Amino acid sequence: MTTPELAVIAPCFNEELNVDPFCARMLAVFDAMPVQAELLLIDDGSKDDTWARITETMRRDPRVRGVRHEQNKGIVGGWLSGLANTTAPIVCLIDSDLQNRPEDIPRLYASFSATRPDIVQAVRNPKVSGGRLAFSKGLNALLNVTFGMHLRDNKSGFIVCRREVLADILKDAPGYRYFQSFIGVAAGVRRFRIEEVDTDFDARNAGESFLSNFPVMVSLRIFQDLLRYRLETLRRPRT
Repeated sequence: MTTPELAVIAPCFNEELNVDPFCARMLAVFDAMPVQAELLLIDDGSKDDTWARITETMRRDPRVRGVRHEQNKGIVGGWLSGLANTTAPIVCLIDSDLQNRPEDIPRLYASFSATRPDIVQAVRNPKVSGGRLAFSKGLNALLNVTFGMHLRDNKSGFIVCRREVLADILKDAPGYRYFQSFIGVAAGVRRFRIEEVDTDFDARNAGESFLSNFPVMVSLRIFQDLLRYRLETLRRPRT
């Protein structure tokens, strides 16, 4: 396999029921794209058969590569492992639970190729309403107001960018529990140019999100992270 142009990085935690359909859809997307691509599945300390499903898919298709964490390192830890295990110049971050649609990646990549922004960020449009949607919209508004931005889905981690852009953003991640919510603002602090692309956001069909049932403690920790990040960025000059 030649060196891929695009690496799709997907952290997985207890996603045994999602790995097979996720990979099947992703590889079908790769087949239709005009560039060589690879899929990096990061098993983030799963306690189920996620790694077994990953290794079986790797056996069938060399475009799929797996990295295994013996202990859970979180979403950002998965992104960092993905970066460390690919040489592709362009990277895409996507969740492995099929709420982000693999079929939207070609549109994100096309937007990136056409206008060459620093980041193309998916604007997730959920098909259902409820407490999590209200929380997401409220957090997006708070992020925009706090950091003087105007993104429609500031905390979306479904993005396409150059690998060095993602590496630069993730330099701010150590010490934060939920830095995955700050992709947009970390880009804004650096004055990176962000292009937004509308995408669908599907309901999870299998497994359980850490935000299920709108946990109060997770919300409080995100707000604590937000306050700390704002105070830290106020101390540094914008470049």
